[in-house]
Parts: sequence; C-alpha cells; structure tokens
Amino acid sequence: MLTELESRLADVLGAALPAPFGGRVRRLGAPAPAGPGPVVRLGVQGWTPLEPDVFSTRPELGAGAPTLRRVVRLRVDIGLDVATDPPGDRLGELAGADALLYALQDPGVRTATALVAPGDQGFRLDSLELAPVGEQDDDPDVLVRAEGWFWPVGVPGQEGREIARALVREVRLPVRLLLGAALEAGGPEVTCDLVFGATGTLDVSAGPAVAAPFGAVALRVLDAGGGPGVGVLGADGSPSGSTVVAVVEGAGTTFTYTPPAAAAREHLVVLAHAGDGGDARTGMELARFELVTP
Repeated sequence: MLTELESRLADVLGAALPAPFGGRVRRLGAPAPAGPGPVVRLGVQGWTPLEPDVFSTRPELGAGAPTLRRVVRLRVDIGLDVATDPPGDRLGELAGADALLYALQDPGVRTATALVAPGDQGFRLDSLELAPVGEQDDDPDVLVRAEGWFWPVGVPGQEGREIARALVREVRLPVRLLLGAALEAGGPEVTCDLVFGATGTLDVSAGPAVAAPFGAVALRVLDAGGGPGVGVLGADGSPSGSTVVAVVEGAGTTFTYTPPAAAAREHLVVLAHAGDGGDARTGMELARFELVTP
C-alpha cells in the first residue's frame, strides 16, 4: 500500500534525476546512500479517503491479481526534501527542487504509468500531480498528490461463480390484494388474488436480452413483530406454510390463506423470487398488505 508507493516512487525518481541527485533518493527512515553527496528524502505526509465511483464499495479487477480484490481508494500527499552535503546549502537545495519539479512533470510520472512494474505492487494510481507547498519551515521542498487504489500485497482475490445470467424485472403500481371472502378466526381458507399494475422481465446473458415470463414471487406471512405468522399460505406446487412461492401468470397470481384460530393482525409480504432448488433466491420486498382476522 503506502509502503510500496514510497519505495517505487523513490526508485523512479532516483533513475530520473540528473547528477548529483540521481540514485540518491531514499524513503524517510531508510539508510542513506553510500558516499558523500546530497540526498532526496520522501515520505507520506497524509491521506484522504476518496468516495468510490458512484458510491460503490465493490471490489475491483486489475488490483494486482486476476481476480477481484477489495481496494482502498485514497488521495495521498507525499513530501520530498533535499538534504545537501554539507547541510544548509541553499543553492544546492534549490537545484534539487528544480530537478524534482522537472522530473515530476514528466507525462509518464503525472499519469503514474512510469510507476507501473510487473507483479503485485500494492497500488494502482490514476494520477500523480504537484501540489502547493506552504511557507512554514517544516513544509517539504516539494509536495506531490497521488490518487488511486491501494491494497496489501499478496491478499487473496475473491473467488466465486461467474455471473452468466440475470433477470431484470419490472413491477408497476398499484399492487392489489383481492380476498375472495371475509377473514374469520378459525374459518376456512380464503382464495386471494395478487394483481400487479404491470409486469415485465428481460433475460440478460451473453447474447441479446430477450423478453421472458415474469416467473414467481415469494409470499410470507409475518406477525406484528416480524416473526412467522400463524395464518397458513398455500399455492399450487408449493407446500403450505408461512412462506410459499407463487407463479405469476399475466398480471398476477392466485393463492390461499387460512386464517388463524384466534383473532390476529398479520402482514402478507410479497418478495421477488427466482430460481429453483438450490439455486433459488429471494430478493427485495415488492409489496406488503395487512391481514386482519377479527
């Protein structure tokens, strides 16, 4: 991450600077180069988290591994100081600043392509630009600002099944629940019609997207506290219980609801549903209705 960025920038500038500064760029805290001469020291001075693209926190490809990796998006400030030999040589310090300013304005450095090397680097920069320097004595001679992705070297990438197909569904309001009879405590099951304003589905895969049947919805009965309800649902091809899967045909679906033996206030929750067996998935809530049994 930041350690690897400091090391790589020191190597790149050490190769780019002219004499007497060439080959004499070191990280803060690292041993000085052998022999007399000036030394350019660089080190991270601060960082700011960046908002992910479109506020997404997704892992990324291209982060040093062929698989997805979680990355930290940062803006990093790096200070560079010229130490002369003997110390305090103002003209020598200014000459070093001149050399740094010119090298850092190289297009390959500004776009950070000059910092790219084979293997897992721990960072990938979008830019490396000069930044304003203050007038305080402890301010660096030169300040650069890097923006990009950072991650620990060697962290395993994420593995998983490749997404090969997606169902894109549209449900329009109003969504209505029509009861075939009044609910009565201990009474018989009641036929219920769930009607959508309109539905539409696209089946998206590697080829062109095609229209497809809507599929199914999951129906759940919950009590007032959000736990499983007492009333019983039933639908064709789905076992009776507090959760069933109902196939949507046309603009809706039909199922049954058996009221509880005693008065109760429950909720019917309609959720998106796709897949069968082990591949079955239940998605977002589409609608919610109150079922009051007097």
